[in-house]
Amino acid sequence: MKSKLILLITVSIFLSCMARESLAPLEPLNEYERAMSFFDDKQYQRAAEAFERILFYHPSSEYVDDAQFWLARAYLEMKEYAQAVIEFNYLIRNFPNTTLLEQAYFFRAKANLMSAPSYEKDLSDLKKAIQLFDEFLTRFPNSEYTDDARQEILTARNLLAKKELENGKLYEKLNEPDAALLYYEYIRNNYPETESAGEATYRSARIHEKRGESEEAVELYRTLLEDENWKNKAADHIADLEKEG
Repeated sequence: MKSKLILLITVSIFLSCMARESLAPLEPLNEYERAMSFFDDKQYQRAAEAFERILFYHPSSEYVDDAQFWLARAYLEMKEYAQAVIEFNYLIRNFPNTTLLEQAYFFRAKANLMSAPSYEKDLSDLKKAIQLFDEFLTRFPNSEYTDDARQEILTARNLLAKKELENGKLYEKLNEPDAALLYYEYIRNNYPETESAGEATYRSARIHEKRGESEEAVELYRTLLEDENWKNKAADHIADLEKEG
């Protein structure tokens, strides 16, 4: 029994020493290389801890802005989006001359978009993300991330438009077509490039058709003849209405 107790104590001391050794700070270059190795191996928590050691033990080193950036990236990879935003904001505010500024602006906007709750719950975070991507495109118009930023904006706008579309559908179910038409018109005017625009137009046309407002319906259906998703349905409705007319 005594030998087992001694063995447990020995193992405990050994593991404690190992833990202390793994957390011991290194020289700036070695610490940075170790942190990047963790990041490249997708050990993001260990990478974050290593980058934080650079910031704590070597705040005047040449690696401090790089460490701050990759710390934020580590949080982004761990899906801790709110913390990632905080870390990117810190870098942008305190290291305006860093070579990583462009990437910081882009990934900050991406973290905001990814942190947004479901479109059914809140739209403010989506709008904030679009604002940040727009700011990025203004500051860095020739960035390698330009196409990615525009795609992210489209993703956010699709979600915003989808929310408006769901509102319109709800009013249709409540038999309040005038209110539904207002939402559909808003989508057509403000989100014409989104996936919801075609459906909003089609639903608007159907409402007018059911009301016997053939001229308005045909006009809307005609705008869908170039839309791959809706052109066949639109053409069928136009043919039916023209026969009736």
